[in-house]
Amino acid sequence: LDDFKKINDEFGHAIGDEALIHLVRTLRNALRPTDILCRFGGEEFVVLLPETRRCDGAAAITHIQRRFSAKTLPGTDIQVTFSAGVVVQDYDESLDDTLARVDAATYSAKRNGKNCVVTG
Repeated sequence: LDDFKKINDEFGHAIGDEALIHLVRTLRNALRPTDILCRFGGEEFVVLLPETRRCDGAAAITHIQRRFSAKTLPGTDIQVTFSAGVVVQDYDESLDDTLARVDAATYSAKRNGKNCVVTG
């Protein structure tokens, strides 16, 4: 989530929790049964899209992102966005190395103005 600390600081942790729940519901409603959603820490999540090309993964996450940012948090007028990195794990790459690459892509998205998807 973009500006999660700011959401918690300005609106309280209950609203921060609602932002997390709103994101998870949006993701679950958009993902396929074979996709996997994991909370990675704090306001960070990992979505695994098996057998998906990078361009298709980026398109899917961009679609979800647009749906998510077009709505306000339920019961509020607060608009929340997220930034995302999309990578494809190389055949001989460790999971730790893949996560490091997607983390770098996500931080690049945040540096590029947030509410965007960067492939790595």
